[in-house]
Amino acid sequence: MNRLILESRMLESTFNELTSRQGLLERMLIESRASIETIKEVSSARDEVLVPVGAGVLLRGPPPTADKVLVSIGANVVVEKTKEAAQKMLEERAKALEENIVTLISQRNQVAQRLEADRMALQAYVDAQEQPRQGQPG
Repeated sequence: MNRLILESRMLESTFNELTSRQGLLERMLIESRASIETIKEVSSARDEVLVPVGAGVLLRGPPPTADKVLVSIGANVVVEKTKEAAQKMLEERAKALEENIVTLISQRNQVAQRLEADRMALQAYVDAQEQPRQGQPG
């Protein structure tokens, strides 16, 4: 019984961690897709663009040239890429993120099934313990 309770708690923790990771990867995927669209669209901007500087403040400015873009490759390292190379790199990242999300969903579903099985076993144990008491006069 104690083993089952402990396992259920560990599975709940694992499930919550997988859910958290999935949310993070989904946000990263949205950001990657938005970056791809921005790179595609920025060169077609004619008049001006709005540049966010933080705290809800935007600056108006001329559209930047998008022939070359700076892309983070991790560990605070940024490389200069052509617009096309940056798009390709971001599309590859998005694909990898999608694959990781699918893997996490599969793992989360497996954990959820095991968790549900443990809950059913715990409920069966509780029901079995209550049955003899119900037969006794109060």
